[in-house]
Amino acid sequence: MTIVAPVGAQVRAVESDAELLMVLAPPGCGKTEVLAMRAAHLLRSGAVEDGRKVLALTFTNRARDNLRHRLVRQLGEQRMRSRVTVANFHEISARLLDAHHRLVGLEPGYQFPRPAWTRSTMMAITSNRDRASRAFEVLSLLKREPYTDAEIEEGLESEGESVALAFERKRKEERFLDYGDLPRYAQLILRNSRAAALFQSHFRAVLVDEFQDLSLQQYEIAQALCARKATFVGDPYQGIFTWAGAQPTEVHADLRSRADEVVDLDVSFRSSPAVLDVVNAVSSSLGCAALTAVDPDAWSKGGHAYAAAYASDVEEADGIVSLTDDLASRFPQDTIGVICRAAYRRGALDRAYERARHHPQFWDISLDTPRVARLLKLHARHVDIEQDFVDQVAELRSRVSDSLQRSDIDTLKEVSDACDQLMDYAGDDVTVRTLMSRLRDHTVVASIAPGVHVLNAHVGKGQQFDWVVVMGLEEGHVPGGRSVTVAAIEEEQRVLLVMLSRARKGLFLTHATSNTNQWGKTFSNSESRWWEKIESACKAMPRSIAKLMKVT
Repeated sequence: MTIVAPVGAQVRAVESDAELLMVLAPPGCGKTEVLAMRAAHLLRSGAVEDGRKVLALTFTNRARDNLRHRLVRQLGEQRMRSRVTVANFHEISARLLDAHHRLVGLEPGYQFPRPAWTRSTMMAITSNRDRASRAFEVLSLLKREPYTDAEIEEGLESEGESVALAFERKRKEERFLDYGDLPRYAQLILRNSRAAALFQSHFRAVLVDEFQDLSLQQYEIAQALCARKATFVGDPYQGIFTWAGAQPTEVHADLRSRADEVVDLDVSFRSSPAVLDVVNAVSSSLGCAALTAVDPDAWSKGGHAYAAAYASDVEEADGIVSLTDDLASRFPQDTIGVICRAAYRRGALDRAYERARHHPQFWDISLDTPRVARLLKLHARHVDIEQDFVDQVAELRSRVSDSLQRSDIDTLKEVSDACDQLMDYAGDDVTVRTLMSRLRDHTVVASIAPGVHVLNAHVGKGQQFDWVVVMGLEEGHVPGGRSVTVAAIEEEQRVLLVMLSRARKGLFLTHATSNTNQWGKTFSNSESRWWEKIESACKAMPRSIAKLMKVT
């Protein structure tokens, strides 16, 4: 067990006596470590009594596992498991529902969300994709409010949303829950004072990761689960999920008005001075304070940050693969992240990696999620390969799903997505066992494995890599073509900030004058509106790097 000690402003954040503490943590300021150290301090100081627990809430499985890894380092495996509950919002909502489902009118036997059921049910109602999309959007908006099932139906009827209403009635008839139902039911349950008191007596402190990603519904759930020693850690300048229901402005304003203490972290424990120069160039116009490296002299040559322009996406992809092959060969224990704003812009890169010496892990492919890959491999051994391939996949999906806890909602969705991808191989005269044998083994779950990783901006939030390539920095991609309002452009700038700030040692930025989509149509690109600012913050590119990245 390795205990990490707080440094600088982290000390105030870890040792604060505040009942409601807000910690403002820009990228790389040790946010996750602060959460783990705060949990350890609350337990050691007696603020959380023996027999009571700390609740730590995250948004994703990756963030949850990362925090667990840090907590084990602070507390040891046994003490962490006995004194801290780490869960994402779907998990904690599912636990609330299991304990108090009758409070929201549910009888035993209801089923947690299954993506396959959701899709097939909607397809049976309408084959019109636009109408289906509209129905899901309306349901999502309604279920962000603490409405009962009856109130949901009344709202749909009054608005004339017949497709959404048919889906909702079918969901209730077959006793399925949708993803939006989990936090809605949790919010309704916790509005019952007796139910809330049970959880508050069990959890004596709550730690909330990434408060800028909370919806007001999730914010209320987090507060209701624990009545004292609440710590909210986050950064309003990294709020990039408003499209998914996050309400960073409202949450930040409420926390600011009610917090007993606010701690600002302004020293980066992650990034080299060279990387921070680029990060600060983007963040300054958002109103962020400039970050400094905790120990500038510790970085060889002050770190690396270079910008490269290419004539086409094919040339860009060749340069990136050449670079990551070299980095992976020279630094086999390092992590290398290649981040693209959106997957559609990555076509040439994905093809180029088929010829690479070091093949990447694609984070947007569920089959490459370590835990999911291992589960699929394990259960594929028992699938009857004499049956039709479609039936093999169905059996695999069922076996893996049945092995998981009902409350592990996000992993269930990853399994479903993975099995959907297997269906792409139908008709190729393969078995699920054959496909599973092609998956490389993963041994690291809590932290990122050494090697090359390819991901989009939102998936990478909260992660860090030794080396980062941010590609496709063109108008229409960064910022996205649909971002036209001031608020939307500002969120795109925050997305860029998130991508840049994943880097520790070095940062490489690229754009291409043209790119070709999957249908063979070629587009001309202009550089991103932020390109000039970030290029000027980079170092002059040495001839050796230019040769390696194939920059002419």
